[in-house]
Amino acid sequence: MSERGRRVPRGPRTRPVRPIGEILEEERAPHAAEPVGQEPTMAGILQALGAIGDLMGQQVRNQNAAAAAAAGAQPVNQPVGAANDGYLAQRLVEQFLKLKPPKFSRSGDPEAATSWIEELEKAFDLLRCTNEDKVTLAVYQLQGNASTWWRATKDRAFPEGTVPTWDALVGAFYGKYFSDTAREQKMAEFFRLRQNRMTVDQYEARFAELSKYAPRLVEDPVDRARRFRDGLKPEIRSVLIPFNLKDYNDLYERAQMVEQDLIERAAASGSRFAPSNRRDIRQGKRPMQGNRFNVPPNRRGAISKPMPRRDDVCRLYNQRHGFGPCGMRGVCFGCGQQGHLVRDCP
Repeated sequence: MSERGRRVPRGPRTRPVRPIGEILEEERAPHAAEPVGQEPTMAGILQALGAIGDLMGQQVRNQNAAAAAAAGAQPVNQPVGAANDGYLAQRLVEQFLKLKPPKFSRSGDPEAATSWIEELEKAFDLLRCTNEDKVTLAVYQLQGNASTWWRATKDRAFPEGTVPTWDALVGAFYGKYFSDTAREQKMAEFFRLRQNRMTVDQYEARFAELSKYAPRLVEDPVDRARRFRDGLKPEIRSVLIPFNLKDYNDLYERAQMVEQDLIERAAASGSRFAPSNRRDIRQGKRPMQGNRFNVPPNRRGAISKPMPRRDDVCRLYNQRHGFGPCGMRGVCFGCGQQGHLVRDCP
């Protein structure tokens, strides 16, 4: 065999990615006998495209690494803390405003200040805001005199070099709009709270609202239930006392049941119990006048006190007790009045 026809074997290639031209040349070599215009096979094209992709990927990775090193930052393909990222901050503001948080301007009612803080905290918990986010969003919601107050106060609340915190903002805000004097007034109002003309639902809502100003008085669940019971109307309280209920929710539910029973009995018998009830007002029923129901003249003779049947089941206690009033109400079996037993009935 002549030297011209002998092929010299190539040495091993050390480059990680071969040039595209070399790949295409090797693809054509076994098919030298084919016509000159023959296209490369599909396998060769795919191999060439793969090489191009490898080259481009390596080039992008090299550029990213160089840019990150020059900027002193982490590589872009790793997660980066975005607390101050503009896009995330914009998204946070959008989500916050979608919740329609309340705004605050100067108000003479201390409860408005505490309610504003509570509503904001619910939104912050939902959005998982940081301390800095809470301060920024809360200040944005201040309006009028409150906004003016904050501009004059922020340097004292957050001296230069300190990190803004939510607790510091709340402390400064309460110092202005919910002073110690206002807190003492709310505590005194809680001490004096009685149901009076309120419904049980209205009384419970007011009790819950004012109790937050005297947390030590209601931190014990038993004390909380007892204070709620003692503020109820005498007609309702006297029914509940024998049960000695210590669970607040159970006591509240029983009070609702007793109230409804008294309302229905009063409507049927013309008795003197008629609390202010919104449902009766919406249905066109008129409240008592002079502690009595306003009965039309043509109906006064038609109303008589119904006699209970022996098989009646007590609504409140789910037991049968025959004729006469329920013994659990603390009333006399002789005359039906409260305050004494049948043996002491005059």
